[in-house]
Order: sequence, then C-alpha cells, then structure tokens
Amino acid sequence: MTRFIITVILLTLASTARAAPYFELGVDFGGDTLISTNDNTFTYKLTAGGGLKFALGVKNEVGEHGELLSLSLGYSYENLDASNGTAKISTPSVDAIYSIKRNNHRFGIGASYHIGPTYKENFSGFSPVKIDFDNALGLILQYVNGADSGFQYVARITLMDYEVNGVSIDADSFGIFVSHGF
Repeated sequence: MTRFIITVILLTLASTARAAPYFELGVDFGGDTLISTNDNTFTYKLTAGGGLKFALGVKNEVGEHGELLSLSLGYSYENLDASNGTAKISTPSVDAIYSIKRNNHRFGIGASYHIGPTYKENFSGFSPVKIDFDNALGLILQYVNGADSGFQYVARITLMDYEVNGVSIDADSFGIFVSHGF
C-alpha cells in the first residue's frame, strides 16, 4: 500500500507543468557500527546509517519565491568484505524535502522513509545472519549549493533509528551528494 501511495504522489508531481526530474548520487557516514574488521593498517566499519546512495526524483516549484518540493526514490547500500566473508546493509528509501531558496543556496527540511532495511552477513565458521529491520521514518535537514545551476552540491543530515524486535539502533547520518536535473 505504501508503494502505491508513493507512486501516485510521484506521478501527480510529474504531471504538473513545472515539475523537473533529477538524480542524485552520494555517500552517507554515521550510525551505529554493525560490524568492523581491520587489516593491520586500517579499520573498516559497516554502519547502520552509512553507505552509497543513489536516487531518482521529481522537483516541483510550490511557491512564488523559489520554494521547492522534491520527492525521490532511492537505494542505499554498504558492503564490507573480509578474508573470511562479507557483510552488507541495504535499503530502498523515499525522501520528501521542502526547501527555500536564498540567492544560489537552498535550505531544506523533510522526511526520509526507509523501507525494510536489511543487514546480512556470511562468514566462514559462523551461521549466516540476516536481520530485517522495521520500516523507519526520519528527519532530513539539507543544504544545497548551486541552486541556480545544473549540478548541485548537497550536504544532508538524516536523523533516524532502525528497530527490530523492540531493539533500536542509531542510523543517523551525514551525507554529501551531487544532484543534477534533466
């Protein structure tokens, strides 16, 4: 049902005259460490809020002074490879952000909805582990530089927790993105 509602919203936005599609690509850092390993020189961590993220969305002007509503469908992924196995966390997401424009800058607030975040690990000598977290809703605070150009540089804070069986972990993150409209 959630996917249906989101699809209807995106189609509605896409059908308006001022809507414009865009994509974004970035990396998030943060959240509780789920697993870590080291190779004698560096420690590698897999975190609940980290990873690569890509998204496709629609931006639509909603006001007379540069106010903008953006909706996107995204996917986040982080992988950790070790000599004896792998671990990964991934989640599809829906982001909705309302922003205001000041000169060549944009300041936004919104929500991020992570749909069924999944953590998997498979290491030699241990039983495979799979954790399906509950859907999660979080707050987004965003700054965009280059509001008047094709490529935009985005700094984003997402405040969110993942939960499973009544246990909560921190999935807060700080992300750096590049966004471009079509």
